[in-house]
Amino acid sequence: MRELIHTVLELENWNRRATCYFCYGSNNKAVCQIRSRSKLTDKIVANACACESCKEKFENDELPKCSDCGRLQIKANIDVLTGKYICDCVRRQENTQEKELPILPHERRPGAFYERQINGLREELDTAEVEIDTHLEALEIAKDWHKRQKQELLDRIKKLEAEIERLKKLTSQELVNKLATYEAENEQLKIKLAQLTSQQTSQVEVKKWPWSKIKK
Repeated sequence: MRELIHTVLELENWNRRATCYFCYGSNNKAVCQIRSRSKLTDKIVANACACESCKEKFENDELPKCSDCGRLQIKANIDVLTGKYICDCVRRQENTQEKELPILPHERRPGAFYERQINGLREELDTAEVEIDTHLEALEIAKDWHKRQKQELLDRIKKLEAEIERLKKLTSQELVNKLATYEAENEQLKIKLAQLTSQQTSQVEVKKWPWSKIKK
């Protein structure tokens, strides 16, 4: 299939009152034209008008295309009797598999050059929009994380302030007693740690014992 470049352009003066080539209805007044060129030869193969709705569908890659030549499917090519779409490539018996001769640089048309520029800028715009959305999403995630961290710190500060106020109400003797309780608990934990360390050391020594030298 030949590769086509589709470009959204403003309506030309002679086409200001045109209706959409892609849909029927009372609200299908054309707002733009979609020009299709061969990427290889710059030859225009289609120039269709589109309404606002179909323009949006084109930008979202929702307009159907011919699987053989890549043209956008227009309503004029739908057979009234069968209701099937018959593309211009079939009507004109085009050989879409045949490789076309590339156009030479000096033969390129000015219009095609500007359309390529437009497409290139639109691709850059799409990329920029994706990057902006990604950054905004990351900022939202960071914002939520900072919000949670801030709330956790506020809750911790509130608890500490409450503990400070409670300790302030204790007498000197009560503070001494509480300190003694903490020290006693600390000593007990040290004793348990020493016991565990001793047991672990004993197990290691048992494993290292030369049991093979003991005669039965």
